[in-house]
Amino acid sequence: MFMIKRRELMLGVLALSTFPKVVLSDQSNTNHMMRSQLLGSNEAPIKIKEFFSLTCGHCANFHKNTLPKLKDKYIDKGKIQLELIDYPLDRLAVIAAALARSLPTSEGYIKAVDILLEKQKQWAYSNKPLEELYSIAKLFGVSSKKFDEITKNIPLMQDIIDRMEKESKSFNVESTPTFIINNEHKISGALSFKEFETRLLKLVKAKNS
Repeated sequence: MFMIKRRELMLGVLALSTFPKVVLSDQSNTNHMMRSQLLGSNEAPIKIKEFFSLTCGHCANFHKNTLPKLKDKYIDKGKIQLELIDYPLDRLAVIAAALARSLPTSEGYIKAVDILLEKQKQWAYSNKPLEELYSIAKLFGVSSKKFDEITKNIPLMQDIIDRMEKESKSFNVESTPTFIINNEHKISGALSFKEFETRLLKLVKAKNS
């Protein structure tokens, strides 16, 4: 029930005039913007999908406190590959995800996500969130005109939501952050590094036993 209501809400947001119904000429092909966003080696034996929202406080907590340790111990050493999957919880999260995906390189997306989650309270809880979001966008060389185009890029936002729906249905994702391990196992919540590591290793050992 929650997922059905949420899908109707998100699709409704895109359909209503809340978003200016302007489609720019360079918005027709968003495939390059929707490329997979990966941290770690393709040869890593453990593949993790992280479903997160840029306006989710628990997601910000995970990226601030747990991910750096996971990256240092497992991702950077070729043991884990992490795929970041946008799972926007609200209209503002959709715009922020579109901003991150509009940057020209995968590194730009990753860095944008890091900064957006680090500065989440600055923009996501602001009385003028778009102004605050633009102040962050400027760190990546995004002009006022480009930012305006991004906030009107309905095809990209629709692609983000479509992919979210497809992936979440495949793995029954109901909250953020949620982690899918090797397309089989699920871990939910912003766990501490020790908690996350313990549950991860337990799942991996159970599979290999």
